Amino acid sequence: MDQSEIAGSRGLRLATIAVALLAVALRIAAYNPWDQFHADEFFQYLEQGHRLAEGYGALPWEWRAGMRNALIPQFLAGPFAIGAAIAPAGMLAVQLARLSFAVLCLLALAGAWGIGAASSRRHALAALLIAAVWYDGVLFSVSVLSESAATALIACGAAMLLVERRAAWQLPLAGFLLGLGVLVRLQYAPFVAVLVPLSAGRDWRMWRVLALGAVAALALGVASDLANHQTPMRWIFANFAMNLGEGRAARFSTSGPFDYLNMLLAGLGPFAPVILGAALFSGPRYRPLLAAALVTIIAHSLIGHKEYRFIWLPVFTILVLAAIASVDLLDHWLARREPGRTAGLGALLLLCLGWIGASLAALASTGGAASYRSGGAYALAAHDVAFRPQICGLAVPLQWHNHVISAYLRRDVPIYEVPEAVLAGKQLLPGAISLAANAMLGVSPPAPDYRVVRCHEMHGQRACLYLRPGTCDASAARQFERQTYMNANDL
Repeated sequence: MDQSEIAGSRGLRLATIAVALLAVALRIAAYNPWDQFHADEFFQYLEQGHRLAEGYGALPWEWRAGMRNALIPQFLAGPFAIGAAIAPAGMLAVQLARLSFAVLCLLALAGAWGIGAASSRRHALAALLIAAVWYDGVLFSVSVLSESAATALIACGAAMLLVERRAAWQLPLAGFLLGLGVLVRLQYAPFVAVLVPLSAGRDWRMWRVLALGAVAALALGVASDLANHQTPMRWIFANFAMNLGEGRAARFSTSGPFDYLNMLLAGLGPFAPVILGAALFSGPRYRPLLAAALVTIIAHSLIGHKEYRFIWLPVFTILVLAAIASVDLLDHWLARREPGRTAGLGALLLLCLGWIGASLAALASTGGAASYRSGGAYALAAHDVAFRPQICGLAVPLQWHNHVISAYLRRDVPIYEVPEAVLAGKQLLPGAISLAANAMLGVSPPAPDYRVVRCHEMHGQRACLYLRPGTCDASAARQFERQTYMNANDL
């Protein structure tokens, strides 16, 4: 290797380190422990991790119906327990849980780099860059969602499938990561079901070794279910029975078969046609990944209830493949000007700047993370309860139900659900709730004897904590108590 090659290699290493640091910096800037992208973050994962670690918390209908496994809550329970032991009343428990999950999601960066490295380190740099800076990637990396974790796990597993000269441990680890990714997000099973056969083909040894890793993931899933007092893997059948058989998911909304295409075009921003076109030219090596992404989008399009986060894994894959293809296209353009020439570090950095510009354009067209995340003001107001021992019951308007969980209260305080009409000013606070809760969240005093304690504003939302003198009669409003109310109203 001559001096220019050594310098180029060193430059690529430095550029890769710089991009990785940029990725971490962007995620630190986007991180907000109070916000949520979706109610699942609070109720399905943070509240359940808190419940496993600290012994109390609400169970939403999905958990009561046995539709969920406990892998993510069990992962979060450790940080919750550590934080609660160190600072019982503070936010350390929630912070450690959310930060631990964000660290897990950084595996998506390693996956993107590995997928690109199957071609070269130049391709790896471009793939890492898009995973590092794409605005959705940053948002999902700091969101406690199964899609975020599953994408990170499956991307790493996919990268190991693409390696031509791999170490002995890589194939079983790939099988484990792919299997675990499916357990974390069952709806990504079509992706793995397409990727593995197209990658392994008739290589029966590869199939056997991948199966060993997948069996290890299955064993972990079984152990998780048993630890959570569930019949192993029964949640899979419950998921299909409830969401597809009974149409539970459809009650949240339904849309036509082409809605994901519209979401994809909108989410990728003004350069969507270029990105989609580039992904198609990522080359034969990446056809299994491309096919897996397309089949997953098609499979999800057949389901009535649609959310953009549901197809994050195929979107992430398309972005990475497009970044890889852009290096090939740049090489092709340079070779036409000077035969045999490929893009050097300078040209690669210019290409990376172009991808940053595409991300910024998409960010501007969609509104970015701030337009997706909400609820921070409500969570902040709820957390004020942790430092006021005189509060013995908290009333929460149904409009704010998804933003207030006991994990943020940091104390086992009874929560009561307030009818929507109260916050809208169309109904007085029921007397039973007033007797049971000496504190309430709202935007104005719910009754003359409630005084404002503190107000918070975030993202244009305002939430205040109100307190009345006196004690609480828990027997007065049993029908409004959170778990009782959720059970009765299928929440």
